[in-house]
Amino acid sequence: MFRLKYLPHKKPDEKIIFFMRRHWYVIFEVIVAYILLGLAPLGLAFMINREAPYFLQNEAIRIFLNLFAFTYYLYWWMMFYYAWLDYFLDVWIITNYRVINIEQRGMFDRAIAENKLFRIQDVLSEQKGIFPTFLNYGKINIQTAGTKERIIFQQVPRPNYVAQELIKLIEWQKRKVEKTMDREAKESMDAEDRADFNNGRISGTD
Repeated sequence: MFRLKYLPHKKPDEKIIFFMRRHWYVIFEVIVAYILLGLAPLGLAFMINREAPYFLQNEAIRIFLNLFAFTYYLYWWMMFYYAWLDYFLDVWIITNYRVINIEQRGMFDRAIAENKLFRIQDVLSEQKGIFPTFLNYGKINIQTAGTKERIIFQQVPRPNYVAQELIKLIEWQKRKVEKTMDREAKESMDAEDRADFNNGRISGTD
């Protein structure tokens, strides 16, 4: 489980609200596909042994098939491992201050992006297709101010609920920032008034 202490620039009162990976059905589809790919050579070998057993009596052919099977399953295992890493290491985190997108782009390539909640302008959830609708997973698009790229939560569970809660967090954070800015502005104004008063009093004594 991801620990909050590993978050960069963590604030003292920062809390994780949502910690998400892709929906379980996504990796389920991958596992089923790779099981079928793993069984395919075994099925082919069974058919050849049943329909044309004389084909395997040639020593050179058997060596070639063994080498092919070894290479095939080596790549099969590497690709399955990469697919699992891509699922497990792609993470989206929502805290009470920011949104963090951790994306595994390759075996040794990882990208981490974050945006403050008060900078987010638009949140849109999408569910397209039969399985996403029935299993309740989909995509969340997050648009921020400025020219930054959108953050996209891909195939996450409960996208509508997460989007609604994120909007509430954004509104809460914006109100908090506005109050902070108003307080700082008042404090700055009071400091200027005090400076003017002191300057006037000094000039009056002269």
